Amino acid sequence: MQNNLHTDIALFLRRMMEVLASRSLSLAEKLDHGGRLIQAEVRSAQASVMLVDEQAGQLKVVAATRKEIVGMVQKLTPDSVSGYVCTTKKPLLIKNIEVDSRFACRTKNYRTMSLISVPLLSQENDIIGVINVSDKIDADAFSENDLALLLEYAQWITPLIENLCFQDKLEQEKIRYQDIARELEIKQQELLIASQERAELVQMVVHDFKSPLSAIISNLDLLDYLGANDAQKPIIETAFKGAENLLEMIDDFLHLARLDEWQQHGNISQVVDFLPVVQAKTTELLPSITAKNLTLENICPQDVCVLGDPVLLGHLVQNLLSNAVKYTPENGIVRIGMKHWPSRRIGDPSQHVVKFYVEDTGPGIDDTFKERIFDKFVRTDSAMQSTVKGTGIGLFICRKIVTMLKGKIWVEDAEPQGSRFCVILFAATDEGMPCPLIHN
Repeated sequence: MQNNLHTDIALFLRRMMEVLASRSLSLAEKLDHGGRLIQAEVRSAQASVMLVDEQAGQLKVVAATRKEIVGMVQKLTPDSVSGYVCTTKKPLLIKNIEVDSRFACRTKNYRTMSLISVPLLSQENDIIGVINVSDKIDADAFSENDLALLLEYAQWITPLIENLCFQDKLEQEKIRYQDIARELEIKQQELLIASQERAELVQMVVHDFKSPLSAIISNLDLLDYLGANDAQKPIIETAFKGAENLLEMIDDFLHLARLDEWQQHGNISQVVDFLPVVQAKTTELLPSITAKNLTLENICPQDVCVLGDPVLLGHLVQNLLSNAVKYTPENGIVRIGMKHWPSRRIGDPSQHVVKFYVEDTGPGIDDTFKERIFDKFVRTDSAMQSTVKGTGIGLFICRKIVTMLKGKIWVEDAEPQGSRFCVILFAATDEGMPCPLIHN
């Protein structure tokens, strides 16, 4: 008898594995097919599989001979046969439920009063669900052999059902996360559109400020030219400085707007001859350099090509040079130069690194500000107390440009005094033709 039992189990498991391994069936369909196999083995007219939902505190029919009860739920309490098996984790063989006072008598829809309910237990002895069979064919009641057979089947198929339930939960979670990802993508697009529209509006408004501001500066210049008395001159001079500061702020915000636009469009870096950019910005600042009688030492070599964008690199050089000129006292020195070395990082855009620096002989920057100085609207205590006006935007723009070009920017002390702003860029090479590099 025992050999026949194991033979039956082997045949049953082979058929069950074919069902549970099928990739074309859903979890409910697999459980339904498996239930039919169990039903045939114990020769029952009715069979069902119920799974536990502990969070909801209920049992749900996921497969059944009677299709109309699939999806029905009942409370997870010991008042019912399935609830009793789940709460006690013990199987039930009831030969006649009419004489079992623990449960309500079944209706006349059932042909016999006998049934079996066995628990589906995980390896950790956690309850997963139950298998129910009823209405024994060609007999009045189920036997102990039927119970043993069903328990053996349950022991084998429980890990398979547990795995299927886990896979089903993963699939549901995957679908849920896909829905969340789609919602986030839509929200991101909405935020991007709103941000772009806001940036365009700010850029338009700020740009429109330049025309009336230019008119104010022109008229102040005209008043000064026509001749102002001693009482009027300080007023005109103060108005001039205020207008020039406002114009600087407008230019800074316009530069920020252009940076955001450049970043959104994902412009690709190109090969830029860097020396003409430096020379052009140096020429623009010559009036300020001459007015303070500064000495400009340019030790940049010729023929330096870097990866970048000419407009962005122009903003970078202009901000660093203008800062150096502003904070260097009269008769001071401003130095600009470059060095290079082979790249040591695999992820760098090219095989050679270019270090561009601008050095002043100003008051220097305290160590507590060396990192913060590149944040938006940050100025050192000494700068706030000085007569030098600024917005705290210029160095923020520099860092943003360098970050977009995958480089690095920092400030260090110069000797014997002052600050040295250093920028890491990357040397460029045209395909098939090396770009001339800097020689130490």
